[in-house]
Amino acid sequence: MSINQGKPLILVFLDLSSAFETVNHIVLFSKLKDMFGLSGKVLEWFRSYLGQRSQRACVDYILSDIQFLLSGVPQSLFLGLLVFTMYTSTLGFIAQRYMD
Repeated sequence: MSINQGKPLILVFLDLSSAFETVNHIVLFSKLKDMFGLSGKVLEWFRSYLGQRSQRACVDYILSDIQFLLSGVPQSLFLGLLVFTMYTSTLGFIAQRYMD
């Protein structure tokens, strides 16, 4: 409709194929506290849930050292989707600010 009315148009494509791995834990915990009002045991549970995640690589049967992850949420669980949705909840507000 904007093109038909001669208005400028901006199109943004978001590639979410690796989005779950980009969730920064520090930013997430801040949003859970400030935007969603989580605190105490509930916020500590989220810290524990995400803080104990690690990964390692194996090449030619040689294992790397374990690296604890500072970002990312599990994709296979309902909770991972919920946390990702909470993390990205401000995108709509940001986009709306530039649309007005």
